[in-house]
Amino acid sequence: MFEIFNTLLEDDISEDYVALGNLIEKGNDPYHASIIIRYNSIIYVYHYTGSSIEFNKLEHEEYFHKRTETIHKSEIPALIAYCNIIKKRANPIYGYFYSGEYYDQNGKHFSQNKIGERMTCVGFCLNVLTGFLEKNYLNYTDWDSTSHSNTDYLSNYAKKHNLDINRIKQSHRRISPIEFLTSGFFKITPITKLNIDSKIDSVRIYFQFYSFKN
Repeated sequence: MFEIFNTLLEDDISEDYVALGNLIEKGNDPYHASIIIRYNSIIYVYHYTGSSIEFNKLEHEEYFHKRTETIHKSEIPALIAYCNIIKKRANPIYGYFYSGEYYDQNGKHFSQNKIGERMTCVGFCLNVLTGFLEKNYLNYTDWDSTSHSNTDYLSNYAKKHNLDINRIKQSHRRISPIEFLTSGFFKITPITKLNIDSKIDSVRIYFQFYSFKN
């Protein structure tokens, strides 16, 4: 139904794929984003936990996913190699920031705004997708600082990490896990917030129905 699958319980088509994954809490929006890779009949989860990068076989977590058409199944071996390179080299710091940065093919992080490797779980996935596709996956400027509900977040973060607020404020935005998953319905990049907004209510209804059913 609706091209969203419970990754473990509702086995997607028996072929390799790359998907955008979410963890959900019953009755709530998803709270965590990952890249899901099915390769040679094994399902892997690649994500940033907020403290470490993990690339493991999916065993018990209740993920839901939407397959992405931006990466073809023939590219999966190259994607896996790329993910492993990033895992070895990257050193992200948690924070609600994203400004089109990415990891190159050697796992080196690039950011035009020089905010460093500051990102959420969604931001990490965007760094990976943008680097692998070699173009912006999302039109990220559609989200601004108002996308984060806590108006004091930026000033508190700058103070805590001893950063110049003027240096980081342009990169401050929150792209949520459910927005990330909903982007999987679109193939032409960069995917816009308008695209995502056109589908996101239906995705929320799907999750609410699933939570009610279970």
